[in-house]
Amino acid sequence: MTFKNIQYIIYFFIFTLISCEDVITVDLATGRPQIVVDGWINNKFETQKIRLVSTTGYFNSDAPPYVENATVKIHNLVNNTTMDFTYDKDGYYTWTPATLADTLLVRQRPSDFDRDSDGLYNNYYRLEVTAEFTGVDVHFEAFTSLERTPVIDSLTFKTQVASDDYPEVIYGELWAKDFAGPADCYWIKTWKNDSLLNKSNEMSLAFDITPGRSDYGDVIKEDTYFIPPVRNSINPRLSDDEQEAKKPLYQINDSVYCEIHSMTENAFDFMSQAKSQMSNGGLFATPLANVPSNILALDSKSDGLVVGVFCGSAISSKGFRIKTKPPYEEK
Repeated sequence: MTFKNIQYIIYFFIFTLISCEDVITVDLATGRPQIVVDGWINNKFETQKIRLVSTTGYFNSDAPPYVENATVKIHNLVNNTTMDFTYDKDGYYTWTPATLADTLLVRQRPSDFDRDSDGLYNNYYRLEVTAEFTGVDVHFEAFTSLERTPVIDSLTFKTQVASDDYPEVIYGELWAKDFAGPADCYWIKTWKNDSLLNKSNEMSLAFDITPGRSDYGDVIKEDTYFIPPVRNSINPRLSDDEQEAKKPLYQINDSVYCEIHSMTENAFDFMSQAKSQMSNGGLFATPLANVPSNILALDSKSDGLVVGVFCGSAISSKGFRIKTKPPYEEK
């Protein structure tokens, strides 16, 4: 695997899952810089953001350089309109819908199930970016739709009876039904007391009712609740030190807020592989590999100069405050 692929993995995920590492200095050759696209848009009546930064050295602990001179547009391929994004700061380009009617469209299924199996999802939104980068005029595009997302029925909490090794534990479950039919993909995000659970092993991805790709969507003919590994993914994942210190998952007066973000299949595959890379560690870890991107160079000069992901999401949400001690779990 090339050094630039290692650069890419490290720098794209500094945006979503930030952790602290010891600073070390190693003399390594500098790889070819690339533009990293952090392109997540949604159907909420709020400012939409596309972030562009540049890769840098593997052991460089500084913030990634921002790409500040780009022209960023998203074309609505249904209504034949264009959203012109303007540069804000820190690599972010933004666009704000003027009215509720200008928010992004969620693709209707199954009536609008018109995928052509090419993985581009090119029936709704097209991202187009041009920029001068390392002396090259770079031009690239990406496609997405906004897929359906289920309503969160409830967040429930129970108390696990104390054991010889651990005190009572309050834990939560998210209750939502995946739609009947195949290939619904989701990213479930949880905030505890307004802080996002953002460890690599706290990233919760679901493919239909399961945490990974499966064939359940082909056989389930009615809306079905997520299975326990997905429902329970709203709980913090404790480190060995935290477990030894008997740190609680949740306590009385904690607030919990969850969102379900729909994803396209290629974004799900991207994030699944990236999660595996971020969790990769230890003496016998699998070597870092290239995570496939859905960003497409539009000419030979731009080829190999851009990586990242562009994806649209419909979002559902639910919050809960633990006001009293939850009931004990049933045995």
